[in-house]
Amino acid sequence: MNNKPGTTAAQPDPPRDAAHILNSILELSSQLQVTENQVMIILDALARAQDATLVSRFPAVLAICARRGIELSASHLLGRYWESNPRQQNLERLLFVSAELFRREGIAPPRNLAQIADSLKARHAPLESADILQMTGGPRVAVADMQAALRTFASDLRPPAPPPARPAEPQPAASPRISALMDHLFSEKQKELVFKKAGGLHLTKTEREYYSRVVKKKLAAIADSEIQGLAAALCGPGARPGARRAAARSDRATDGDGT
Repeated sequence: MNNKPGTTAAQPDPPRDAAHILNSILELSSQLQVTENQVMIILDALARAQDATLVSRFPAVLAICARRGIELSASHLLGRYWESNPRQQNLERLLFVSAELFRREGIAPPRNLAQIADSLKARHAPLESADILQMTGGPRVAVADMQAALRTFASDLRPPAPPPARPAEPQPAASPRISALMDHLFSEKQKELVFKKAGGLHLTKTEREYYSRVVKKKLAAIADSEIQGLAAALCGPGARPGARRAAARSDRATDGDGT
């Protein structure tokens, strides 16, 4: 469509165009050869930007430093201005809040960011819990927008989540009969260890040592086929009374050894 005489074609919105360019850099930062000096220039420009959408990308730009192993220099970032300079104040606020957002998100920050934030804590501690960041001579920036930008453009820096713990397979509960029979062979503590081991429950170091040294040996003896055959011969219906009395004496001797 032709423009009316005396009018000009609509120009792109500069802040929106700048945000598009910045987003492209952030999205391709793993492929682009962005230098340390270029990153510092971008951070400095964001500290004086008048568009909150641009400023909210500040922690995402810091993620480029983390991705490329660039160490932040306090003297490079903050040493160029007087402390009262608005750009200096904005840089301090943005660095301090960004460090907190990296911590909240569990994302590895660029080297030296935590140390810079610690040096600024005396002046900016209230910003740790702030919802809005008021830039000196600039816009009000929602901290939630800064966090969302970091989450969007730095997800690759988040450590992988550990695999979910495999649930323990349910173990059959001991029947009353097994529990009653075990009373003849094991003390209460030994029975407890047997059931804990069967159920896959945690044993302390002392319990593991006692189980291995005493309880496991008893279980191995019970599981032995020769012992089972002898027990069947002595306790079966055809066993002679004398043999049963001998077996009973053997049981009492085993109980008396304290194991």
